[in-house]
Amino acid sequence: MSMKLTYATTIPITDVAARHPQPLPGRITGVLLDACNVLYDDTVWRRWMLQLLSRLGLHTNYRCFFRVWDREFLDDVHCRRRDFDDAISAFLLSVGLSRGQIDEVLASCIGRRRQLQAAARPLPGVRATLARLYRSGIVLGAVCNSEHPGDEMQRRLQRMVGGPVFSTVVSSFDLGRTMPDERCYLTALAAMGRPVEQVAFVGHDAGELAGAAQLGMPTIALNHDPEAQAHTYLDRFDDLIDVVKVPASLVAAG
Repeated sequence: MSMKLTYATTIPITDVAARHPQPLPGRITGVLLDACNVLYDDTVWRRWMLQLLSRLGLHTNYRCFFRVWDREFLDDVHCRRRDFDDAISAFLLSVGLSRGQIDEVLASCIGRRRQLQAAARPLPGVRATLARLYRSGIVLGAVCNSEHPGDEMQRRLQRMVGGPVFSTVVSSFDLGRTMPDERCYLTALAAMGRPVEQVAFVGHDAGELAGAAQLGMPTIALNHDPEAQAHTYLDRFDDLIDVVKVPASLVAAG
């Protein structure tokens, strides 16, 4: 364990200097948003845990470390096949921690993670932008790979963004499937009642963006993986207003 600890201090994103936001082609009547790392920063507890692990002698890279967690363990949590405590214990054992070290991490991590989740705040521009889109008549939905059911996520997001702007919140917890499985998007689209080609998907994960695009959804990348491909890329959340081409008169109305 001799690698230097290098982890992100904010949501890991790619360099978007050459990828300025561009309006989407066609008519957009709905926006489906991934919740994590689009509406709020879901990396806080991860960065906190890496700091704790560094004190135990584990020095690693943020992206590589959590890529293994996401791909080999987290799906089971999000689909109710395994609880979080059991999954994180197995993950830490797989990266070389002893049982004693794992117990120490869990004693600190579980409670801290719940505190951080409860204290989550929307990213800059989220509240005002969602309110403007909602007033303009754009149908909003959220979809998330989560260990919580959709109705609980609906309540959490409503508190976070300051109102009931989402027509639906779809969670992998209820479906037993995670994005990019097409059922996640299709369930949300059905609830939103809009044609697939008129609903833009806003995401950060390369695979989830690709899954939406495969269904025919226009895709928008924000806080995204370096390899993510999308129809357009946002520098800031409030650029979403221009990307979906909401007329200024409608944005100001209401």
